[in-house]
Amino acid sequence: MKASMQSIKKVIALFFLVFALFVSTIVPPAAIASVRGIDQLDGVRWAEFDIQQEIMPEVSMAAGALVTSDGRILWSRNLDERRSPASITKVMTAILAVEHLDADEAFTLPAMPIGPGESRAHLREGDVLTREQLLQALLIVSGNDAAYAIAVSVAGDISNFTEMMNERALQLGMNDTQFRNASGIDQSGQFSTARDIATLSRFALEIPEIREVVGTTEVEITTSRTAHELINTNVLLQSYDGATGVKTGFTRDAGFSLSMSAQREDVELFAVVLGSNTDLARFFDARYLLDFGFTHYRAQNLAIKNAVVGRADVVNFPDRNVQVAVSEDVLLPVLDLAGPIEQSIEINDVRSPVNRGDTLGHISFTQRDRLIARVPLVATQDVNNPFFLVQWYYNAVIAWRNRSN
Repeated sequence: MKASMQSIKKVIALFFLVFALFVSTIVPPAAIASVRGIDQLDGVRWAEFDIQQEIMPEVSMAAGALVTSDGRILWSRNLDERRSPASITKVMTAILAVEHLDADEAFTLPAMPIGPGESRAHLREGDVLTREQLLQALLIVSGNDAAYAIAVSVAGDISNFTEMMNERALQLGMNDTQFRNASGIDQSGQFSTARDIATLSRFALEIPEIREVVGTTEVEITTSRTAHELINTNVLLQSYDGATGVKTGFTRDAGFSLSMSAQREDVELFAVVLGSNTDLARFFDARYLLDFGFTHYRAQNLAIKNAVVGRADVVNFPDRNVQVAVSEDVLLPVLDLAGPIEQSIEINDVRSPVNRGDTLGHISFTQRDRLIARVPLVATQDVNNPFFLVQWYYNAVIAWRNRSN
């Protein structure tokens, strides 16, 4: 009978998930999406670029960001505005769980005083779970009970755990974030920003266990007393190409929020959506941001390995030089809307002996004065020292030329 009820619940959950996915593809978001004057592209207001407004993503959230895996902010709106992080807070809770709980240990859950209306994974006092199961309950269905259990298991109580959260946030460079609890429920003095949430999300996905959990669409966790079917609250995992995570959130103060990641080929992007008015609007906004990113932030061949770009003078050989070439292929993602890529070459004079592969300079690529890449230039051939009598002759010739000049 119990197994039958679980199957029914699973079917119902899957129905609503599929329905949400279907609606999200055909129904426009309830809130009015727009391009705003405050929206920034690559760190400056988008209107400073020679582009049409129609190119920019029309989104409805109050604040947000589109960020690359190495932290470049491609697009933003109210990037540093303090807002309630809601259940995206649980990403920090998960990080501390991985860093402080033993993966091989089984944890007996304490009493979990979860208020009415809070999201839960329906865990009970006395249940015995592994760290992986706690993370699944925390991140897949956003269980506040799992957050409380992790906090107590790690630090003994919520107060000590939030101190650990805030200390870890500063270590990660989240300088405008303050946590007050482990779950993200509304509480005075708790805030974060789109910038900091992007930082948090990027770091979290560097942890293989967290990456696996946030990318899981559904899983069953079994305790000694019951089994729970968990369906991920992030509906884009099943509808967006390349989706990898991260976490949804909602509270009355925060509105609907989402930190969403996706990867295509070698490019992974993070879309942070804060303060959407409706459940579906946050998914639309994240999708539009990611689409914008994958359309305009793409790999370009900036240079080819062994391409000769100039010659370096061998100063102790009159009229002798050596070819220099690019040391490696330069294939990097570039934001095509941010203007042309400029190239500069530095080649240094050299004295023999020169060995093939010696670094003789650099080639740099910049876009709007931002350094994109700096790659060594190397010698393509050997140049040996001349016989000492020949070198004496060369030195005399060089000295004569210097006096003549």
